[in-house]
Formats: sequence, C-alpha cells, structure tokens
Amino acid sequence: MTHSNRQRENYILQVMNKGFERAASAFSRFIDVPVRKTNTRFVMVRQDEPFTFMYDNDTDVRVLTTQIIGEFAGKSYLIFDHDECEEVFRVVSKGKAGLSEGLKDPLLLEIDNIISASVIAELANALHAEIYGDVPVLHTFSASRLQELIRQDVEHTPSSVIFTQTTFAFGDHQHISPQFVWKLSSQVFDMIPAEKTI
Repeated sequence: MTHSNRQRENYILQVMNKGFERAASAFSRFIDVPVRKTNTRFVMVRQDEPFTFMYDNDTDVRVLTTQIIGEFAGKSYLIFDHDECEEVFRVVSKGKAGLSEGLKDPLLLEIDNIISASVIAELANALHAEIYGDVPVLHTFSASRLQELIRQDVEHTPSSVIFTQTTFAFGDHQHISPQFVWKLSSQVFDMIPAEKTI
C-alpha cells in the first residue's frame, strides 16, 4: 500500500472516530445518562481480503442495517449480542422493572439512528459530500449468516469494509461494546480533500 493510500485510510478512520464521540453526546441526551466513548478499535479490510467477526459463528446477534444514500454508497451494520442488548435495556430503564418487550426493538432502532447519523454527518462534513442514512432495519441472525450476507454485499460493488468496536461507558461502571461494520464504496477515498493526504 502506498503512503498516500494509508493516509487516506487513516483520515477516514479519524473522521469516523469523531463521529463516535458525537454519538456518545447524542446518546447521553437521549437516555439522560452520562455516556462516554472510552475505546474504539478499527480494522480495515480491503476488497477481496477475508474477514471474520469478533463474535462466535453460532452466536445470535441483533443487527441494525442502515443504507448510506447520496454522493457515495455504503451500508452500516450495528451489531449487538444478547448481553449487550440487555445492558442497554437496563441502563435505559434506570434500574426499574425493565423495558416492556414492545419498546425494545424501537429503542434499538433509535440507537442505530443516533450512532449512524453521527458518523454519517462527520463523513459528510469532512468529505463535503451530500449523504444521509436511510431508515434502519432490524434483523436477528447468527454471526456466521451475517458474515455471509456482508460478504455478498461487498462482492456487488468495489468497496472496503471497516470493522469497529466501540465501548460506550454509562456512569461509572456500565458499558456496552457493540460491533459496528461499515461497507463504504471505494469512491470515498477519492473524495478526501487533497490537503488531507499530504
């Protein structure tokens, strides 16, 4: 990989990290509990490279997908396992009896709206691009099935896959570490302002 390409990739990752910081602030306002982004890991998987999830293949996960629409295409997958979902529900209910079943899916969809929109807004600002996120969709899959679906998605268009795992801390001790997978059109790297690749 050339020095310039590495700089382009690093720039996109920095922008996305700022998006997660923005998401933590929005998340905090939404649930009225202090939320901090404490750690983020990024793994860039270039087209045609193999990739695996951080979850065991037979683990069932809740997956929220958001299409990126506009000047470049993409798709995000926000992934929670069972324990991460339950932690979110506990935090939001603030130690009360817990959320009713009917409120759990809408809550996860709203969380995806907050986090995806924060990252998409940072990408739009940094790249001077008109992009936005479509309405998210919620599914339950095994991790192995999800991996196959993402692989099929990536094969349809020239794209890179960015795996992120971000820890959000609630108060002093509670935290969730969802996995966030972004499939971005390779076109995104051509839209980086020239001064950012020097």
